[in-house]
Amino acid sequence: MPLQKIVMIRSILFLSYSMLSSISALALQTNGCKNIVRLRKPLPDKILVAYTSNHCKDLNDMDKVTKAIQDGVNVLIWVFIAFDPVENVTPDSARLKMKANLDVLNYQSYRRKLADMGYSDVAHLVAFGGWNGPHLPAGYSSQELYEAFKTYNTQGQTTELLFDGVDWDLEGHNDLDSPTNEFTKECLDQMGEFSQLAKDDGCIVSMAPPESYLDITSSRFSRFVNLTYPEPWHQDFEYHGWNVYAYVLAKWNDAIDFVFVQFYESYSHVAHQIFELGVDPADFLISYVHQLVDQEEGLTVQFNVDSSINLKSQFVPLPLSKLVLGFANGWALNNDLGEKTVYFEREQLQKAYRALIITGNEPRGMGFWVVEEEGNHGVHYAQDLNDRTEAPLVLVVHTARTAQQMDDPKKLKELEQTGERGGWQVLVIDVPAFSSKVTQPQSTWWPLVDDTKV
Repeated sequence: MPLQKIVMIRSILFLSYSMLSSISALALQTNGCKNIVRLRKPLPDKILVAYTSNHCKDLNDMDKVTKAIQDGVNVLIWVFIAFDPVENVTPDSARLKMKANLDVLNYQSYRRKLADMGYSDVAHLVAFGGWNGPHLPAGYSSQELYEAFKTYNTQGQTTELLFDGVDWDLEGHNDLDSPTNEFTKECLDQMGEFSQLAKDDGCIVSMAPPESYLDITSSRFSRFVNLTYPEPWHQDFEYHGWNVYAYVLAKWNDAIDFVFVQFYESYSHVAHQIFELGVDPADFLISYVHQLVDQEEGLTVQFNVDSSINLKSQFVPLPLSKLVLGFANGWALNNDLGEKTVYFEREQLQKAYRALIITGNEPRGMGFWVVEEEGNHGVHYAQDLNDRTEAPLVLVVHTARTAQQMDDPKKLKELEQTGERGGWQVLVIDVPAFSSKVTQPQSTWWPLVDDTKV
């Protein structure tokens, strides 16, 4: 479809949404905080998430952000925001305000520019936390935290918000003795209760746990994130977690719209599998998702090992409809990283994504950190991730019983010559090797055009 027509369609759709939002907007005064009743900005069925550290200080320096959106990013997460206690509080004033490096006026101007370009449907979230960043402040109720954020997010307006939602990116600290290498129960409850308040108010809510903070391969639990993995590999790296984010998902699952799992965590399971064990990167992603499916789209966590949280061990849902696979773009190719972080080539992502489509296990989306690294080492991940299913494809799905029959070179040659576009790609998947839950006929050819069965 021509780009002009795509932009026109997006503009018409958002105009309809904006008109309805304006009609339904209602400004109320409650405890000095504007309550805005508005239509929730919908997330696309398939999302492409990107983080940006651009603070809109210079509107002439927004090219990488704009290009990422033009290349397909439809959820943009701005980093970071934090709470700031107010000095000399009076009985009638709030005890908290927000602090961020963002130039609010320039940001608002940039949002208007994107709208004029036809990208008003892009969801803009703001993230809390970050590595070495603050956790939520102790001694404040979740309602108080949310009202401070909401006051900042409205900026005195009644129908428009600065951000469409929030992202939880709270992590650990370089200093192993730092208090933020422990998630207090109060902080975890604040995250969950804030999420519910935001969701009820029409906001989008996401979380971005490093792989070890939400580890589908383990049932261990700890609120500390200065731990090691059991594998005999880089055990000198003492910054892993044991499913701390699972606590929030267990208690407030319905308040979380999507979960961006950071596969670029330092010395992660994926790094161990690929660098140490020699697993093909695409095969790792396929097996990860199918393991999640085999586990009924979730994980069982032993919360009872921590008596302070008063939560029984239980199954924690992580449905594919919320799963976003998070990757590192060009910065993962920096020479000084070695085995620390995995970079996934475009072809590896395409192979994995197509295999997941054909087995009916497609995640909600993919994403990357960070827009400002786009173009480094020749990597343009917004385009690469958006193009992950671009080429026409013939998928040969077989079981062990019919493997020899279905790998017949003559039959494959015939398939390669079919189709209007030509140039078919052929991928052979041994379905039972990935998931016992995939039940397909034992001898089936599935030709696809633009990933649609024909």
